[in-house]
Amino acid sequence: MRSPSQADAARRLSAAIDTHAAALRSDPLYLDRCQVDTPEHLVELVWQLVRARRPTVSKVVDFGAGDARFATLGGYDTYLGYEIDTARIGRAPRGSNVRVVPHCAFSHQEQDADVCVGNPPYVRNQDLPGGWRQMAAEEVLHRTGVNLSGLANAWHYFLMLALWSVTSDGLVAQVLPFEWVSRPAAAPIRGYIDANGWCVEVYRLCDGVFPDVLTVPSITIIDKQGPSGWRFHEIDADGGVKDLASPTGTVAGVLAYTRVCDDKTPRAKRGLSPGTQQVLTLSEGERVHAGLHVRRDVVRCVTSLRPIPPKLVHLTPAAFDQYLVATGAKCWLIRTNREPSARLQGYLESIDESRYQTSTCLGREQWWQFLMPQQVPRLLIAQAFKGATPKAVVNDVQAHAVGGVAGVYNISTAAGVRLIEELAAQNLHDRLVPYAKQMRKLEINQINSLLISMHCVGCDA
Repeated sequence: MRSPSQADAARRLSAAIDTHAAALRSDPLYLDRCQVDTPEHLVELVWQLVRARRPTVSKVVDFGAGDARFATLGGYDTYLGYEIDTARIGRAPRGSNVRVVPHCAFSHQEQDADVCVGNPPYVRNQDLPGGWRQMAAEEVLHRTGVNLSGLANAWHYFLMLALWSVTSDGLVAQVLPFEWVSRPAAAPIRGYIDANGWCVEVYRLCDGVFPDVLTVPSITIIDKQGPSGWRFHEIDADGGVKDLASPTGTVAGVLAYTRVCDDKTPRAKRGLSPGTQQVLTLSEGERVHAGLHVRRDVVRCVTSLRPIPPKLVHLTPAAFDQYLVATGAKCWLIRTNREPSARLQGYLESIDESRYQTSTCLGREQWWQFLMPQQVPRLLIAQAFKGATPKAVVNDVQAHAVGGVAGVYNISTAAGVRLIEELAAQNLHDRLVPYAKQMRKLEINQINSLLISMHCVGCDA
């Protein structure tokens, strides 16, 4: 029984959460980003894994329920779903034991579910409305004591809510990006699970389950009453299950993450995230059309190394023009470290609001005014890649690294050339967790590990 003060606090919290839910409900861009239907065969597969561990289930909760398709196949006494998109609720199945409510999932205040199933919304941290993100982070911290990373995506918050909402012997079964098993942003969640000694089984799914989603999906089972530890599996297109030696699928395991402690030793840094590459980086054609001048209005940048030939070592001015400018790549970054010229101001004012609807842009006094980097990297490395190793080039054109292109700083040109040669001899494919459709991704602190192994100086995280 709650005290009057606790009841008042709960009512105030519920009102605040519903205010955020109303804002999300009126944001069609947010709804478009998070509404990805779960195929029926995948719903059935989730329930098969649940029933293998819980033959009978009393209460089921589902956060981000969509049209409540997880209510159609499971065996349970009651199902409670949360969905802010009222259009989806209208298509939910009917039944005396099925209830779908039009509220934010964080209005849920009970810890009595036997099982939490679902496919939580996959919305990147950059696209989360700031007010909702702050509310969700505070709620997670209050309920679990876990302080999530500022880079947490929507499903991080939903997974923590799921873990909190089931009973002490409950089970969580969620469709999640497979990358959560190793990525730094999910480290607080993994630490929380390990501290509680819960059992985790992660089933990596084959490509094509979600045709329009690049991220490799998984079914993650977290059983509070199972033996502690992590186990990894792969489910092929025919439903066959294969055990994996590690998240990478090999005995080599995941390449270590290492933090470099100062700004004087060689280190990698993430590419600039200006808020939206769609309009804050330009191709040569877009630059010319807007009448923007090189150096005065825009500076060189590299948003992708895909157009660069694999054997190219030096990104010279001629190579920049040939492989990026001439091919229509996004290779010009607007300047924000000086007062915009009339031409640049005119370009920025011509951008329709719908093209910069990210929390980063909307959280700034001027939507376009990101902090211009003071340095350019000596080396550029593609974080995502196919094959054995990523592309890397010496940055002879003083271009800024943007997006998925990382930069290496505090290194000489000669050392950069040696690093590229050593990197080309590596096979990193078997040391990295699958990222998206045959892609692997090097995280920044994994690049730092490579720098250390190639005789650069750093310190363990």
